[in-house]
Amino acid sequence: MKGISVFLFSTLLLFIASSQAQTLTTKEAMNNLAKYSSSGNIKDLESARKLADDAYKTKSDSGAFRNNLTRSLIYSTLARVDSNLKLKYVKDPVDVTLHSLNIVYASKSAGDAESQINYINDQLKHTYLYRANSSFKGRRFNEALKYFTILDTIDRNNFSITHNLALLHQELGNYSRAIFFYEKLISQKAKPEYYLILANLYESLGDENKLLSTLKNGSEAFPANRDLIFKLINVLVNRNDYEGIAQFIERALKLDEFNVNLNYLAGFSNEMTGNTLKAEEYYKAVLNINPNNYEGNYALGLLYLNLYLKDKTKSDMMYISKYYLSKANEIDPNELKSLTSLSLLYKYTGDTDELQKINNRINQLKLN
Repeated sequence: MKGISVFLFSTLLLFIASSQAQTLTTKEAMNNLAKYSSSGNIKDLESARKLADDAYKTKSDSGAFRNNLTRSLIYSTLARVDSNLKLKYVKDPVDVTLHSLNIVYASKSAGDAESQINYINDQLKHTYLYRANSSFKGRRFNEALKYFTILDTIDRNNFSITHNLALLHQELGNYSRAIFFYEKLISQKAKPEYYLILANLYESLGDENKLLSTLKNGSEAFPANRDLIFKLINVLVNRNDYEGIAQFIERALKLDEFNVNLNYLAGFSNEMTGNTLKAEEYYKAVLNINPNNYEGNYALGLLYLNLYLKDKTKSDMMYISKYYLSKANEIDPNELKSLTSLSLLYKYTGDTDELQKINNRINQLKLN
């Protein structure tokens, strides 16, 4: 407040010295404002307001440049110092300031009052900021949005203002506007949480392409962030996009190397895209982590069985397949898919005894 008062005092002295045509009442109002800038006594500011109002009663007075500049100076100061509006007003001091300031701007004399106009705008800016923050803290989100939007027109590249606008639009369900501000935040100062929120917003709007591109861009910008890459993998899984999974799964595994589910998913997605060598590698990784994992044993057994069926000269594939499928069946004797695969294997190997046992077991499980 002391710094503001010093600036205001020097501004007022300049104003008073250059305004010989002022009315006596307006001069007295400025004198009281100057006194307030020195004393900090709100009564001096109140006196300044009363005098400014007295000098603003006729049509001629209300259109005068000096009267409106005086009112703007006094009311903008009131708006900032009396932020909680404890004094009584006919109109909000901000509204009074804006009304008079518009008349000031329209005058040819506006160029002679640049420092005073800058002071007025600075008081308004601080008032808007106080009201915006107070409203936000009080969860009056529509009110907060109003003031932060005004502040954004004053300072469009203010990171804090943009951040609050993004949060407010998100809170109020204005997802398209929230997206605009989160994209702006990312362009100013990217953070993993901004990418995640932006992805969630696109997901809420059902825009899967933007959802995916946001997660891909985010995971590339922040490769060590687990939330981004795991959300991306989950979205790709829901879309059955095995090529996409195979492309990004290694990045996830770098963050969670011994995750059984991730390794199995890596194997399955590579198998689905025709990369059997990579699939074999990942399925074996599953069994290195947990040798008794049913899905890993079954997947490897089925992989080798399919390789054998494509080329029956690879008899070694048949024996390896039998090993893993039998292991899977030992782990879960009631799981039909491993029994069905074993039945197919024995059909091609000609082992009728084992085939009969397996088929009997399959029929028994189906009956139950």
